[in-house]
Amino acid sequence: MKAFHLLSSISNLAFHNSSVAEKPVTHLLSSISYLLSPICTLAALAATAARAANVLVEAETAVETEAPMVCVTNEVATGDVGHTASGGAWLSIPEKAGNPPKLEKGFAKFEVEIPSDGGWYLWARVLWDGECSNSFTIQIDDGAPFLFGEDTTFNVWHWVRYPVSRMAKPVTLSKGRHTIVFRNREDGVALDQFLLTTEKRYVPVGVAAP
Repeated sequence: MKAFHLLSSISNLAFHNSSVAEKPVTHLLSSISYLLSPICTLAALAATAARAANVLVEAETAVETEAPMVCVTNEVATGDVGHTASGGAWLSIPEKAGNPPKLEKGFAKFEVEIPSDGGWYLWARVLWDGECSNSFTIQIDDGAPFLFGEDTTFNVWHWVRYPVSRMAKPVTLSKGRHTIVFRNREDGVALDQFLLTTEKRYVPVGVAAP
């Protein structure tokens, strides 16, 4: 705001003295506007970030799990998957562990504290083994379960959003504690972190920090 007040004051000064030094003042205003532009942009981004709220959850903090959903750590993992997972631990339904309709079991339940009423977007950092191993079923409280995933990025940790369409409405949640359950839909899937955000344009990259 101080930047805008400064620019406004100089503009008024330039107007009242335009007959004296019109061109120098115009050049001065142009230079100041150019210099202040990045500051104003940063201020706008900071204001957006201040309004947004993020709730980050590590997969291994699930309050309850049921096989074939299992917790995996660096000590038992093969390859370099663990080295790029947050905290070196994650949840997985291993390939060939079984999935519906042959196997209805397997879930991870989380208790999440939501700081305010509103619309929330759900992001999850996942790793899919392939096109037949790229989704979970998610249920929030007593709401209807919904499909999560089915994108085509395989064998690398990446973030997936729900709802997928930016035109779709976010999940409405009230302030307080909520239960979120990731259920077995396909084997060959892994979950490292998930987060809820009120910011529509927010896109997590890499390992998310609290």
